[in-house]
Amino acid sequence: MNKFWLPGFSQRRFVEWKEESEIILSFLLFYIFIIPLSILLHEIGHGIGVVSSSRSHARIYLGNWGEKNRQNFRIGRLHFYIHWSYFGYCSWDHNLNKQQKICALAGGPLMSLLLVCISLIMVQDVPQGNLRSVINGITIFNLANFLFTGIPMNYPRWFGPLGGHPSDGLQLLRLLKMK
Repeated sequence: MNKFWLPGFSQRRFVEWKEESEIILSFLLFYIFIIPLSILLHEIGHGIGVVSSSRSHARIYLGNWGEKNRQNFRIGRLHFYIHWSYFGYCSWDHNLNKQQKICALAGGPLMSLLLVCISLIMVQDVPQGNLRSVINGITIFNLANFLFTGIPMNYPRWFGPLGGHPSDGLQLLRLLKMK
């Protein structure tokens, strides 16, 4: 370790400061990149469900789905409207039949579950430390995302823009009850 001297800054305090800085950096990385990326991937799961089961185009939003959030790019029939945020949405062009709607609605929670499985596999090869903590955070966040979107419920008002709207699980349940 490189040695330097600052008044009142011992070698031990430097190590503590370095560890605290790494924890703060991991925390910031998680909240600035991991959460929005996980939400985007969840919405991509819906989009994959749409385009794989129909001829419809899917619009994947990260952030507001109003006019302020314009299309950034597209990949085939997946159109991306990305504005950094902690919530997302996916819409499609045409009326989908029941089976296609099931694929579209299930795609998001299934993608979140896939991310849980991938992160559980990855964490096995990572030694203790901050990277392992970040991967564990990815696992926990995506598991919570899977549960919150998969459990049939109307989101509470404190869920921000999603407040009052039905979860993917509730939409699926209603769809399955239809004849």
